[in-house]
Amino acid sequence: MANYLYLDIETIPIQDETKCKELVANAKPPANYKNEDTIAKWREENAANAIAKTSFDGGLGHICQICAIHGDSEARLGMQSIDQEKSILSTFAEFATNMPDYNGFNPVIVGHNINAFDIRFIWQRAVVLGVKLPKWFPKDPKPWGNDTFDTMIAWAGSRGMVSLDNLAKYLGLEGKTGVDGSMVAQMWADGKHDEIAAYCMDDVLLTKAIHERMMDAGL
Repeated sequence: MANYLYLDIETIPIQDETKCKELVANAKPPANYKNEDTIAKWREENAANAIAKTSFDGGLGHICQICAIHGDSEARLGMQSIDQEKSILSTFAEFATNMPDYNGFNPVIVGHNINAFDIRFIWQRAVVLGVKLPKWFPKDPKPWGNDTFDTMIAWAGSRGMVSLDNLAKYLGLEGKTGVDGSMVAQMWADGKHDEIAAYCMDDVLLTKAIHERMMDAGL
């Protein structure tokens, strides 16, 4: 059996109100803005965007869902409150540590845009929260290295981009089902945790199907 770990995470922006206020207050307006009222209005108008961007920053944002498949085992790990983030990350680390050893090789982590985002975000949150990841877990995977298989890189190259939805449709697979990553923060705020879990696992399954097609083609 091939030793592949299919993985996807969903992230949300910073949730601490004090830190949110500090983030907005420290945002730098355009250099030509001199009037305090104009600057205050700019900060108010750009506050939501500044906060939303932290969902891409592992130092400020949070992992709200982790889904993974390895062989016949799967993990669906989601939090309903911020104080559960360390627990779901620790459970994922345990899941990854205790996976069956196939042929004596470390698992290859498969995901879409996983090299540039998921791997690093997981590491950043692990450091912030004090969670120990497996020794084999990649730290800075190279585009064509053996630690990961990034379906976006495999299709578009190390400098190209393609969405998971579009790539699936190119291959004649059913794409996403009406939810995308930009909607996750509001879904989490609305308590739609089961829907986020389903969306995240759907992405894992879709990535798995794409990867298998690529393997069949000889990639």
